[in-house]
Amino acid sequence: MRTTGRLAIAAGAMFFLANAYLFIVLAGAGWTIDMFDDPSALLPWVHEHIRLYQGLWLLYFLSQALLLLVPWRVAEDLEDRAVGVLGTVAITIAIVGLVIIFAASPVTARAYQASADGQIVLVLHELAADLGKYLRLFSQLLLGAWMILVGRRLQQRTSTKTWLLFSALGVWTVLVSAWKLFDPYMALEDWLGFLLGLGYLALGGGLLRTRPSSPSNTDSPLVAPMTAPEVQDASSEARNT
Repeated sequence: MRTTGRLAIAAGAMFFLANAYLFIVLAGAGWTIDMFDDPSALLPWVHEHIRLYQGLWLLYFLSQALLLLVPWRVAEDLEDRAVGVLGTVAITIAIVGLVIIFAASPVTARAYQASADGQIVLVLHELAADLGKYLRLFSQLLLGAWMILVGRRLQQRTSTKTWLLFSALGVWTVLVSAWKLFDPYMALEDWLGFLLGLGYLALGGGLLRTRPSSPSNTDSPLVAPMTAPEVQDASSEARNT
């Protein structure tokens, strides 16, 4: 579990770095969060800061890549395949969405600057952006469900109630993501990344302190316990000697 814990901590740290990059580095270059809802303002800015903008999605990609192995490794320790499938599917969907935005944004930004009819480019950009957004939101729905399940299973295994806080964060993730699906201008989702980063750090720290299960030690002990007749025979031999 120590490697799993380290991966979760690294993913959480990368999440924080990506969000800090968004609100500090990009904001310092003139980006505002309202641009995500205004492609006519976003695309000219992206055209002037293509590498800077792609760096954001690369950081998010790295955070998901670090997290990719965590669900399966946790599932192996909990002996629950559903945990591995649910978490891995959620992260894979998120990665696909990030790749789409990473690849499409520079293309649409250049086309918008060069095109005489920018409306067509805006429509294409919105299609790619909406696809990436919905992939992210559905990924977060599954991720929240995974967090609920993992927190509950770890609480049952360790009898540590603080794991329920991880489940509570999963509930919040599901609620915020579902709300965002029906209300594109809902602002709470903009800050969810910071909470998820904190959750991954907490998960990693908790896994580092959790003693790994070792069913092989109980199924195939190095020294098999003696049966009652064997104990009696051994006692008789000891008295005779």
